[in-house]
Amino acid sequence: MSELKYARYIMTDYPGEPPKEGTCPSFNHLFELNNSIIEGAFHIHCAWISPGPNPGVYEAHVHPEDDELIDIIRTNPDAPRDLRAEAELWMDDEKYIIRKSFLAFIPKELQHCPLTVRDVKRPIFHFDIQNTTGKLEFEWVDR
Repeated sequence: MSELKYARYIMTDYPGEPPKEGTCPSFNHLFELNNSIIEGAFHIHCAWISPGPNPGVYEAHVHPEDDELIDIIRTNPDAPRDLRAEAELWMDDEKYIIRKSFLAFIPKELQHCPLTVRDVKRPIFHFDIQNTTGKLEFEWVDR
């Protein structure tokens, strides 16, 4: 049987090796997609955050060319808004403490993070999307 025409657009495995320990929070990386994996795809990263006191921090940075979405969702359909964790998200010089499932829009050039997720009681799902099919651009910022 010949391969289906659009099979290349469906991912079921992490492409290559997940990020090395110590290079980002200890999330359970599920998928990463970008233009180098599937031509024309924008950048998306998906991960599970397991219960524990503090799985790690994404450090402060800026995307000079592209907008970003950051999402953290509780996976209990009976109480989907109660995160059962605490997320601390910095946007420029403002600190937000979030205890509900959330989606944050980050316009290009807006300094954001650190993002710290702590006191995780039940597994939660995280994804971030950058609106680019080009090389993902970061400028790390000292906070």
